[in-house]
Amino acid sequence: MKPILMDNAFEAWTAAVRFCNAIKDGKATLQYQKNFVSSLHNAVELIMKQMMLNNNDHDVAFIKKQKDEIDEKLSLNYSNATDLNRFFVTLSSDEISRFHTIPFYKLIQQHKKLFAGCLEQGKMLTKELKLLQRLRNNETHFMIRQGSFLSEDDFRTLHNFMVQFYKIMKKWNPSDKADLESSIFLYLYWYSPDKDDSMYEFECELLQDFSYESAVRNSKLARDIAERLKDNHQCGAPKFSPYDIAFELINGHDQLSAEFDEVWAMVYMMQSLGMIDVQDIQDIQGNIHEKIKVLF
Repeated sequence: MKPILMDNAFEAWTAAVRFCNAIKDGKATLQYQKNFVSSLHNAVELIMKQMMLNNNDHDVAFIKKQKDEIDEKLSLNYSNATDLNRFFVTLSSDEISRFHTIPFYKLIQQHKKLFAGCLEQGKMLTKELKLLQRLRNNETHFMIRQGSFLSEDDFRTLHNFMVQFYKIMKKWNPSDKADLESSIFLYLYWYSPDKDDSMYEFECELLQDFSYESAVRNSKLARDIAERLKDNHQCGAPKFSPYDIAFELINGHDQLSAEFDEVWAMVYMMQSLGMIDVQDIQDIQGNIHEKIKVLF
């Protein structure tokens, strides 16, 4: 029986990998930060719930209040189910909607048991999982401004958590080793040597430190943008906004090999970090003009 959450889970994981790599490449705008946190939280939650389903752990879901006979019958059938993947896949949309699933904070409490055999001796991921939950809650409910959300240290922590989580996924097996189909489901998804698994793969070195400024300075795209702006001091005039600069760079004769959103994000980061500045200059007639100065 195919694990029922995995298509959804790996869509989220693929997005988390993509946004994480983009931030490491310097594209750390609020949009990229929010998308990184939300997709990683989504992936981790779904994968941990899938683990519980494969273990036939009935704590993964429950019906809060049994309001009618349908609820009573569903609750009884659920408690008697011996294959939770099969049980849920046979339900109608209305029946599934009657269930509530385990909240994330309880997944955190259970993670050591869930990852048993995959964690190093004495290792726990409580701090990392709580950070992920806090950031997800903040960006969803009460995130106020750019610069107050995902600190450099927080990003480093979550990046290194992804490295560990990926290793756990490649090791993990359900408790019922006799169920071959379930026992190899992560192998089939996470490690397919005959296929392109680059979307899922996260074999990275742990980050010892990280800074958004260094990420931008080390980015090839940022260097390409800087070279073009050094020869075009009026790019994006008269507003010189990240949008106007990116639009002119993308539509110029010497186009960048990147999508508009990527160029916009990088220009935004370069401006916010002071690598691109707009300065006043005076011509021979005494008129004041603005031009771009690149401090890269």
